Amino acid sequence: MIDKPAQVESLMQKLKENLPIPVMATDGLMQILRKNSINISSSSHIQILDALYLGDEGGICCALKIAGQEKDAVVISITHLKVHNTNPLSSEIQAYQKFRIKKLSRNR
Repeated sequence: MIDKPAQVESLMQKLKENLPIPVMATDGLMQILRKNSINISSSSHIQILDALYLGDEGGICCALKIAGQEKDAVVISITHLKVHNTNPLSSEIQAYQKFRIKKLSRNR
């Protein structure tokens, strides 16, 4: 098992209560989207519109709204997003991201 169920349940509830959530793209996300013809930069305005749990395999994923790219549906792992430090959920999201990435790297 990769995720801690209690951590996921708590974070999912808080994410949904605080939507939309402004975020920034990681370099990895920018590369993924560019390969799919979605132009994005580190200064792009991005918001999480919804959060979904795709089980232990997929983890917490987010439906995004990207300014200028509204015609494209984007759902991506929360591990590919940077949350502003001013967001009240930033430490909890970062803790989930670090834990999940660490667990995934061990399972390879």
